[in-house]
Amino acid sequence: MITFGQHIEINKCIIDGVGLDEMFKDFNASDRVNFIRSIEEVYPISKDITSSDEFKDSFTVYDNVMDIHLGQFIMLEQIITGKENFAYDVDNDIEIAKLVIRPKQHKEFDNEDQSLEKENTDNILKSSVLDVYSSIYGYMKDREYVLFEQFSGVFYNVKDYDEEEQEEKRELIGEDLFNNQWYWYNIVRTLAQEDIRRYNEIYMLKMSTVLPEMSYLAQRNKIEQTKARQQRMSSKL
Repeated sequence: MITFGQHIEINKCIIDGVGLDEMFKDFNASDRVNFIRSIEEVYPISKDITSSDEFKDSFTVYDNVMDIHLGQFIMLEQIITGKENFAYDVDNDIEIAKLVIRPKQHKEFDNEDQSLEKENTDNILKSSVLDVYSSIYGYMKDREYVLFEQFSGVFYNVKDYDEEEQEEKRELIGEDLFNNQWYWYNIVRTLAQEDIRRYNEIYMLKMSTVLPEMSYLAQRNKIEQTKARQQRMSSKL
């Protein structure tokens, strides 16, 4: 078995041009052979892998956007869309894993207990890399369907998403910078009806509640904008 922690080491060694000798330096001959065989069995990692029963029994795995809380979703989006900058892609993956693979005893998302967060991270790093990526790929697949098909245009549409990726390559200024920085905060503010005392409550809403509401608001805004445009045109006649 290749653990997720070992996968991170392998990835960083390759990217840094160090090679795997550094990883093997403390291995005896037998362990080295077994590790190389495991590498050959695991890589390349298929996106169709499924988690083991043991892994599912050890964690609460969120592979469905509708099941997660808004605050959890926002943190994931900040990572997935590149708002957080990491030196290595695997650092990005571990941050996603920490948000979708949660302690079994948690009934709701809560990352305030730092000792429990460290324990959860350590357990993820010790888990099979296949189990971890099965969870990450499962969430990403559902995210693609929910955000770009089922609720297309609520948070992103394909055109805007492509433009957002391009914006990362240029410096944002003025209104664009403001909108980019405060995008998710504005959504929370809207759902809380600008009542700052309700923000924590809004962050804990399930996405199964948030997405239909945001879809309704988006459609209502389009209708109101169309009516306003028609009225302006009528007033010019």
